[in-house]
Amino acid sequence: MTGRLTVVIGPPGAGKTALLASWARSHVCMPGHTAWLTLDTDDNDAAQLLAHLEAALARIGMMSPDSVDRFSSGQREGEVSVSALLNAVSEFRTPIVLVLDGVHELRAGPALNALLQFTRYAPKYLRIVLASRREPGLPLHKLRALGELTEIRGSDLAFTREEAAVLFREHGAEAGEERMARVIECSGGWALAVRYAAVHPVRGTSHQSCLESWSQAVRSCSDFLISELLEPLPAEHQDVLLRTSVLTEFSASLVRALTGRTEAHRILRVLATHYDLLDRDDEWTYRLPNPLIRGVLSRELTERYGWDEVIRLLRTAADWHGEGGRRIKAAEYARAADTHAARPPSDTGIVFPPALATYQADRERAAGRAVDTATASPVSAEEAITRPSPSLSPGHFRPGAEDFEPLTPTELDVLRLLPRGLTLEEIAAQRHVSLNTVKSQVRAIYRKLRVSRRRDAVSIAAEHGVI
Repeated sequence: MTGRLTVVIGPPGAGKTALLASWARSHVCMPGHTAWLTLDTDDNDAAQLLAHLEAALARIGMMSPDSVDRFSSGQREGEVSVSALLNAVSEFRTPIVLVLDGVHELRAGPALNALLQFTRYAPKYLRIVLASRREPGLPLHKLRALGELTEIRGSDLAFTREEAAVLFREHGAEAGEERMARVIECSGGWALAVRYAAVHPVRGTSHQSCLESWSQAVRSCSDFLISELLEPLPAEHQDVLLRTSVLTEFSASLVRALTGRTEAHRILRVLATHYDLLDRDDEWTYRLPNPLIRGVLSRELTERYGWDEVIRLLRTAADWHGEGGRRIKAAEYARAADTHAARPPSDTGIVFPPALATYQADRERAAGRAVDTATASPVSAEEAITRPSPSLSPGHFRPGAEDFEPLTPTELDVLRLLPRGLTLEEIAAQRHVSLNTVKSQVRAIYRKLRVSRRRDAVSIAAEHGVI
């Protein structure tokens, strides 16, 4: 902990409480100088929350009831105000750590406002740790800039192979290197799943068979994840999480195509930053990193919306990638849709994204063995992989035989963004120009390449090595 405020943010079952409890017991904290308060829904009463906070500080000798009473004049009998607590705390100069676990239990209202006020204005020698499933409503950006904030996120909480091996040994379980690799690969290092794996063996060698063997783990964890992770989210956030659980990666544009939600970009940003549920590979591309959580969500997807909806989502993803000129991705999703359409769902209801469903085929292709790539996709696997060799360098985009008018450097930059599936608004934001400017540039690109849609422009650019 380097700043006066530490936030530990991660999904349910990520091990936030266990990590902090272990840390509090270690030599990092001096005995008797760590106060701990676990919050629950009853603490949404502001008076009760402040009383609990006072009691937690009093337990470690930081204050006595008399010290609070001296500063609580003007308050109703028995009631403690934020200012009274802050004044009482300011009497002490001993470094203290206050751990507040379960901050996500507090809804927007007076209680949360009181806690955030206390946290924001607490003296610097009182270091505060907030553990939550989502970001607290504090000006974290200001604290980051001042160097007063330490952040521990879901990726930091994930178990490594070495840490999982220690946990296995503590449970008296075999902890071979190969098993540890499979456990971490399938669980994403999620603490609850790793603990489950310590007493339930995982069999299989490939990525897919490994995940399939976790069907029991999915069933065991489903109720917990659905009730603790999914259902507390707003309905629109639930819908986006469920429908993207069958994708390897996605952008706001693809999510809009799948769900029809115009506010997809905002939802993805909230799920990634506020709840720490999605990883961002770049400014626009997201993915759900945890395989086991993705399995639970895909199972819930089939139960809520039906198997036909899963197939529709995969076909829509195939069409979207095809329109953007991403033939290989389009073929992957088309194959996945055809496979799921031909084979009814198993009793687990787990849907594997195309990158996982074709894992073994990719391994065999890399080894030089023939692979059956037959598919009903309008873009065949052969067409997706076999492309014309670039005839011109990207810096001189003049397809000589066609006698196209050359593109300007700015138009080339815009053209290279078109295959990423970004909307024109997103391209404008990334390039820090107006939407009208981008529209004009795209019209110029279409005119010079003699096309009328993005897909054809991307195809020509790919053929000449520009993208």
